[in-house]
Amino acid sequence: MIKPSINSASTQRGVGLLEVLIALLVLAIGVLGFAGLQMTALSKSNDANHRAAAVLIAQDAIERIELNLSQREVYLDEDNWGDGAGLLGEAPDDECIGGETVCEPAELAEWDQNQLAWQAANQLPGGRILASDCEFNTRFTCVIVSWDEQDPDDCMDGSGIELGKDSRCVVLEVAR
Repeated sequence: MIKPSINSASTQRGVGLLEVLIALLVLAIGVLGFAGLQMTALSKSNDANHRAAAVLIAQDAIERIELNLSQREVYLDEDNWGDGAGLLGEAPDDECIGGETVCEPAELAEWDQNQLAWQAANQLPGGRILASDCEFNTRFTCVIVSWDEQDPDDCMDGSGIELGKDSRCVVLEVAR
């Protein structure tokens, strides 16, 4: 029987092909994992930007409603807000600000709603806005801004704000 010798010429030297393939497989899995993390971060970053824009629009709406209290019922009429269709592009006329015309409170309320709907449609993909009495507590006014074609009515349910994982809306409440 021949005993293998450590100094034998048949001893392997260097890295074998199998080790290289395993290292490449581990590296590929790591790169795919990192790419997945980057895609998730990008998606969450877009969502955060949309939510920040929606909060600013909703805050603007609340301030406009509070400044024109005599027309609160006009602002809270859901039929006055429209569906956001056809609002992309040029902003509504600025007839109620900075011009020679002084708008009456009812005209200002209509102008505010047009401005806010235009902002939602142009700053958010498929953006819409709605102000109404909160369904779950009529002592509050709810301003709802939604995007990605979500209907603002779907942001609320009978017990409060819809907090689903795929919810694409912001709801701000203000006490009367």
